[in-house]
Amino acid sequence: MKKFGSLLILVAVASLLAACSNTPKIAVVDGAKVFRESKPGQDAMAYLRTKSTDLQAEAKAAQEKVQAKQTQENAAAFQEAVTKYQTTMGTEQQRVVGLLQENFNKILEKYRKDNKVDVIIAKDVVLSSDETSDITNKIIEEFNKTTIDLNAKPAAAAVEAPKAAAPAVEAPKAAEAPKAAEPAAEPKKP
Repeated sequence: MKKFGSLLILVAVASLLAACSNTPKIAVVDGAKVFRESKPGQDAMAYLRTKSTDLQAEAKAAQEKVQAKQTQENAAAFQEAVTKYQTTMGTEQQRVVGLLQENFNKILEKYRKDNKVDVIIAKDVVLSSDETSDITNKIIEEFNKTTIDLNAKPAAAAVEAPKAAAPAVEAPKAAEAPKAAEPAAEPKKP
């Protein structure tokens, strides 16, 4: 009877050890840090800032015309410049973020397969983890090896759809101008 009990305990311990060796390998990544610190992420932000600055200059010139001479044509030109800014920046942000996200996902999947990781979890949803499970810096290194053509033009259908759905914007008062703080401004709702 003692031998049977010892054998039963040995089988239970062996089962526990086998179960422990099949524990899934989990990694954690800080996606915001990857986009913020990687070269492609920084290039994307610089691209959006430049695009925003150019469009803001157009809107400011139209605003100055309205301030100098308040005519219906000048007000309409200003409204058109503001609408163009909002629509173009919204479209460009979506396109650029989509390009970054697509490459980021490919890098994560390649890392997961190459390193036999079962699951990669976003760091902002993890309550607690060991630093050794954080692969953010490794992903930044891999992301830095990629190049993303931010000037590639999207397909014609993708450009036309946002124009058709552009919200109507009231002409701001002559003293108002588009803000230069963030290139990530959301279109204003009427």
